[in-house]
Amino acid sequence: MSVFVVFGDDGLVMGTWDLLGEGRGLLRRGAWGAAREVFERALADGAAEGAAAEGIAAASWWLDDDAEMTARYEQAYRCHRASGDDRSAARAAVWLGNGAVQFRGETAVAQGWFRRAGRLLAGVPEGEEHGLLALFEGMAARAGGELVPALDLAERAAAIGRRLGSADLEIQGMALAGVVRVSQGLTGEGMALLDEAAAAALAGEVSEAASVWIPSCYLVQGCEWTRDWERAEQWCGRVMDFCRRLDLGSPFSQCRTHYSAVLLWRGDWAEAEDQLLRAAGRVGDRPLVAAQVWARLGELRRRQGRWDEADALFAREPAVPAARVGRAELLVDRGDPLAAVETARMVLDGMAPDDRLERVPVLEVLVRASAAAGLVDALAGPVEELAGIGGGALAASALWARGVACGALGDPAGATPPLARAVALFERTRGSYDAARARLDLAAVLRAAGRDAAAAREARAALGAFVRLGAAADAGRARTLAGEPGPPAGLTARQAEVLALVADGLTNARIAERLVLSPHTVKRHVADILARLGLPSRAAAAAYASRPYGPDGPYGAEGWAVRAKPREARRS
Repeated sequence: MSVFVVFGDDGLVMGTWDLLGEGRGLLRRGAWGAAREVFERALADGAAEGAAAEGIAAASWWLDDDAEMTARYEQAYRCHRASGDDRSAARAAVWLGNGAVQFRGETAVAQGWFRRAGRLLAGVPEGEEHGLLALFEGMAARAGGELVPALDLAERAAAIGRRLGSADLEIQGMALAGVVRVSQGLTGEGMALLDEAAAAALAGEVSEAASVWIPSCYLVQGCEWTRDWERAEQWCGRVMDFCRRLDLGSPFSQCRTHYSAVLLWRGDWAEAEDQLLRAAGRVGDRPLVAAQVWARLGELRRRQGRWDEADALFAREPAVPAARVGRAELLVDRGDPLAAVETARMVLDGMAPDDRLERVPVLEVLVRASAAAGLVDALAGPVEELAGIGGGALAASALWARGVACGALGDPAGATPPLARAVALFERTRGSYDAARARLDLAAVLRAAGRDAAAAREARAALGAFVRLGAAADAGRARTLAGEPGPPAGLTARQAEVLALVADGLTNARIAERLVLSPHTVKRHVADILARLGLPSRAAAAAYASRPYGPDGPYGAEGWAVRAKPREARRS
């Protein structure tokens, strides 16, 4: 978002004027720490208290110093009111409202400041402050699920920007309008606006470095919601490089959090974990930013089969929709689909019906949980809603839901085509985890139709994907559905995965990367495997794991499979 530093300067001595000018220049370039130091010197001069305090507050926003930011904007507000400068007082009020809602979720506080700013601006000729108020009120409305007023406010902000010749305001208003349209399910129109806004901002059309953040972050968020991973890959490198170069603090953490969803989708879980842990280290005392980070990290841990850790992360911010969705998925994993259905329904009830894209993950877990619980009558509504949302990976989700519903209704013949198409579409959009989960559902309906060989093939393909990703619990389910016995006696499921990759010739470092573990942890697993199997070396373990299984194999009739993953995965 733009800093919009449009201070009043009347009556300043030249020394203070020079300091304020220097500070503004540093803010425009994104040199937050240096800018704050300069404004602190100006404040010490005592001749421009309101303008200097406002500069310190603007820099503190990006330095994640909420206490200083709030105190200085309040100081600026008081100074501007005392001097009769209603425009500048309104500007400080707008920023106080935005900080309250964006970082602390204090909607009542935010609305109080927004109303105060509106009253102060009522008799003032139109300026950037009017557009800034519309922009921030629109952002607050979108965060609250009020999409129709959010769109109106976004378009008002962009229109004011055009009238005033402010590219910063126009482009940010355009980006807000784009992400609102995406939320409403108007994905083509919304993503086109986000593409345009990000292109203009990143190309330097805006005058403030900070003005690049809203278009860029909303673009990554839009890619996540629409699951347009190809678009995300085209943009994310540029966006993340820009954010990293400016060191945007916790706002960068928000972008990292959305980017982690892209990484999770394409199977780069190690990088997703790195991004989330880096984000977690920068959230400071901004609880809403932190909540999203913990929820995404919890989802990663759930997929990795580290369920206790996932549960603890979801419990840190239990009211956040993403955490509640993750907890519902975890309840299905742990065999309590009825509780998962209840959780998903409560989340859905709290969401606006026109907030279509944000409802998708809730609908998906509701389908999965309802089918697992045998609540077939509850499937029609979410399946129908998913079918009307979008294309690409969203279309794959709709196909998957239809297939699961048909399977739950006892119609394996009707379930097979949509599930097979969902697998193909998930794979085409590089969604390896979702493709593997859909393969398991496909394997189940093939087994129900008496097509055991085809079911085993699909389950083995899913098993290979889960092992490559490091999804331990899902790999265990796939192994069971494939008809492959469990790990050798005395080995855990994780040690069996490590043994399979040792047999595949991978080094400890590569195994660590594949399973999202530390090299030290892998080394410990290998030592434990050798000890438990009574083997002298890594080569012996590889040979042991590669021998035939069955009645004449080393593990007996109830023994482990040749590997913990199928042969086609071993060749990848």
